[in-house]
Amino acid sequence: MAADPRPANDSAPIRPSLFDRAVDAARRERPPAPRPPRAPIDRAAALLALAILATPLVTLAGATLLTARVRDEAAVLSRSAAPIVADRRAGQQARALLGVAWGQPTLGTTVEAIARALPQDAALLRAERSAAGTVSVELLAPDPDRVLAALRRDTVLASLRATAQARADGDGRMRITLEQQ
Repeated sequence: MAADPRPANDSAPIRPSLFDRAVDAARRERPPAPRPPRAPIDRAAALLALAILATPLVTLAGATLLTARVRDEAAVLSRSAAPIVADRRAGQQARALLGVAWGQPTLGTTVEAIARALPQDAALLRAERSAAGTVSVELLAPDPDRVLAALRRDTVLASLRATAQARADGDGRMRITLEQQ
């Protein structure tokens, strides 16, 4: 059974319920609320706001232009300085090669040390020194192990290492290539 909306006192006037009043209020059309009048634009405030917004953009544009100008100047300077840099680099390389050549024994000293250390049945075929100062020697001997042992006894020749061995044509001897390491 539904509750009676009437109050217990029968003489009291019957009023609509809270729900009924909310529904009636929602159904009624309301007149549009009046808009507050627009304030006139303050030109000084607008200019200040525009300046605040434009400052980073102007700074970025100026920095971009300055960066482009500096890069162009750097490219011009590097093109004009390239020959000078190349000459200095070539001079440094030449001094380094000269220092290596000056600090090592001469090729004649190396050949004399090889001649003293080689066994009687071995022969020197070729000896050369590269521009970097490394020595390359080619020997002919019947027993490569005996030649290598004899060369390692001399301090000047101790840095020579066998890099290749091949049988010589027909005489049973081995061609041994040694390089400094």
